[in-house]
Amino acid sequence: MEPTPVPAADPSRLPRHLGVWNGGLLLVTGVIGVGILQSPSVVARNTGSMALAYGVWLVGAVIAVCGALVMAELASRMPRSGGTTVFLRETFGPRTSFLFAWTAIFLGPVGTAAIMIVSVRNLGTVLGISEDMQTVLALGWVGSITLLNIRSSRVVARIVGGVGLLKVSVLAAVVLLCLSGNAAPAPAAAAPAAIIESPWIGFGLALTATMFAYDGWDGLSLVAGEVREPRRTLPRATLLGMGIILAVYLAVNAGFFRALPFDQIASTPALAATAVGRVLGENTGRFLTLFVACSAASTAFGSLLCNPRVIFALAEEEPAFRRFAYVHPRWQTPVPAIAIYGGLVMAYIASGGGFERLTRYMVLGLLPFYGLAAIAAIMARRRGITGPHGVFPMPLYPLPVVLMLVYVACGLASGFSGDFFAACGGLVIIAAGAVVYQVVRRRPASGP
Repeated sequence: MEPTPVPAADPSRLPRHLGVWNGGLLLVTGVIGVGILQSPSVVARNTGSMALAYGVWLVGAVIAVCGALVMAELASRMPRSGGTTVFLRETFGPRTSFLFAWTAIFLGPVGTAAIMIVSVRNLGTVLGISEDMQTVLALGWVGSITLLNIRSSRVVARIVGGVGLLKVSVLAAVVLLCLSGNAAPAPAAAAPAAIIESPWIGFGLALTATMFAYDGWDGLSLVAGEVREPRRTLPRATLLGMGIILAVYLAVNAGFFRALPFDQIASTPALAATAVGRVLGENTGRFLTLFVACSAASTAFGSLLCNPRVIFALAEEEPAFRRFAYVHPRWQTPVPAIAIYGGLVMAYIASGGGFERLTRYMVLGLLPFYGLAAIAAIMARRRGITGPHGVFPMPLYPLPVVLMLVYVACGLASGFSGDFFAACGGLVIIAAGAVVYQVVRRRPASGP
């Protein structure tokens, strides 16, 4: 009789405090921001029809769910905080892991910064705040949440759960108001706002916009080292969170299409305020703009909880950055990693920038690594990599992996065709990371 194998020790240095409910709401809070309020306009402008617009949102949802399931399996096999940084290191090696972490560290804060920029602009429109004061408010908000994350991740996780429920409630109210009003008059002809060289390019650019709205579907894998019973909790929390997000996004689009003509959707950035204002009056629309601005700003709670774990995972494995893997002995939080990420977000906010260009740099720069993560799931299965808590096998394997790879290939193709400079910008950052990797590998370790 063979001896029973001894389970491997838990590799996480951070406390496991996230359950199914908190994990699912973490996804909801991290994903639902201003994307669902801004992206429908971009999608409509690039597709030119309501049917295609719905199709893009559904395709984006399928891809996001598949990606989340792939990440859930990988996280159950390698249950450490850091997400793709950890997965790529165990399958492709330290160089590829470093390149992803380098790219995510510089492009990841773009999403948080873009949300904050849009939030304070809406706030300024309603309250009459100057642009300089808008920037000060955004910087103060991010700085405060950064300090709170440093002090207690448990408290932030509880706040994230409440914020997630609040966002769903507000958007549900928006949908009900839009559906309760009179239907918008149908345009006599197709919306003229979409001027697209190729329908495929337009579809690809629209899909990129939806993926910004769905961005954050990998958030739970970033904190896998803080999830209780990863094999059971990760898939349940993933399906709970993504199910809520999909239902909310489709309902919001239905509400917008009911309340506004298609050509107005394609040309109006403040869709929620415009749609509700059409039903209840302009003053109500202004109040909603204020509420949406506050709700969007709250997304920073989830972002500043999850994304610093990429820096933490990189510092744990790279000797040159080992000092940044410090965990406070009483607070049990990765203090330097959180501080660095918060500082980068604040730097992007201070520099300003266009919403669409910022998001395209982010999505197109990280797309290649999402493809490698999908391949990593195949490699992890073949190598028999298992975690100390058991493994969650993704359903319908290998379909989620295949769909994820198809999305990456199509996204890169349409990205280079539709916004060549934005796509090249992401590649330049990756290339710079390769140079930095060679430099840091030649230097002695900077920590114990």
